[in-house]
Amino acid sequence: MVSEELKENVIEWLNVLRVQRRYSDHTLSAYENDLKNFLSFLIGHFADEVSLEILQKLKIADFRAWLSNRITNDMCARSNVRALSAIRSFFNCLAKKNLVDLKVINAVKRPKLSALLPKPISETAIMDFINLDSFFENDPPWVTARERALFTLLYCTGMRINEALSIKTKDVSSEIKIVGKGKKDRIVLLLPLALERIEAYISSCPHDIYNGYLFVGVKGKKLHASYVDNRLQKLRIMYNLPDHASAHAFRHSFATHLIQNGADLRSVQELLGHESLSSTQIYTDVDDYNILRIYEKSHPLEIK
Repeated sequence: MVSEELKENVIEWLNVLRVQRRYSDHTLSAYENDLKNFLSFLIGHFADEVSLEILQKLKIADFRAWLSNRITNDMCARSNVRALSAIRSFFNCLAKKNLVDLKVINAVKRPKLSALLPKPISETAIMDFINLDSFFENDPPWVTARERALFTLLYCTGMRINEALSIKTKDVSSEIKIVGKGKKDRIVLLLPLALERIEAYISSCPHDIYNGYLFVGVKGKKLHASYVDNRLQKLRIMYNLPDHASAHAFRHSFATHLIQNGADLRSVQELLGHESLSSTQIYTDVDDYNILRIYEKSHPLEIK
């Protein structure tokens, strides 16, 4: 129900995102699914094959109808913002070849988003957690050492979980070069405690990991983010961690706690690998009380 010419342009667009824009596999999959959802809607909307000619004739009302359909199907505002961004990206690709006009889609307003602040875990809770003697009672000692090393690494560096799970054992040192979001390289500094716990895990691991990935499962294969989050869901209940405790919450906690303790935004931006400072600024809104406390302690009128 989609013309061959349009299919070819979809493939070309995805290749541009993959090769030129260097989008992650996760983002590529999300954008591809968003476009499929859009084209599927148009098939039902027009009861006809979707072609470039159909796209050229779309009106604002057609895009609004699609977004309304997504809302009816319980798609959240954040998901709809990303979906609209994906469709705009595809139309921009077509416009470069003079296949569509951008005036209509550019007139479509972005769905409104409520501010979603990062949810860190408290310093006390996270310190107690990463210093547990064991996590699951029946885990062999090397698995406990692995969990302790991984959770300490996430909190000490603010790495994304997929960045941490992509580390090769041979690259472990006090400075690790990682490939972050958008295939951008950055240097991550390991605190002595994190390095010590990683080395303890390596020495206890029964698998040959010296020429492969650092963090592996019981069969010696690379761990996946879904596995880590599944484990954390169970640990969250066992150790009374907040509902939002996840692998990514360690990253939020890293940034929030640094800023709460006086780190400047530029430094935190570099450590997180954020391209824009605005992405880092959201952490300054997490704890208004703490900012007021720092202000009161730091202002010359309060210093005695």
